[in-house]
Amino acid sequence: MNRFGIGLALGLALGGVGAALAYPLAREGDHYETGWTVLLRGEALCLDPYVRPSEREIECRSRPRP
Repeated sequence: MNRFGIGLALGLALGGVGAALAYPLAREGDHYETGWTVLLRGEALCLDPYVRPSEREIECRSRPRP
C-alpha cells in the first residue's frame, strides 16, 4: 500500500509538471484573452484583448462600460 501511495504521488507530480511545461507552448500564437481586462494606472482600457506575443502587441477592440 505504501508503494501505491508513492507511485500515485509521483505520477500526479509528473503529470502536473508536464501540463505546466506544455501550457506556454500552446499559447504562443495570436489569440484573444477572453475574460481579461487591460488596465493602465488602475483604469480599465479594454476587455478581451487580442494578443500577439511574437510582436509584443495587445490590440483593444472593445471598451469597458463606464
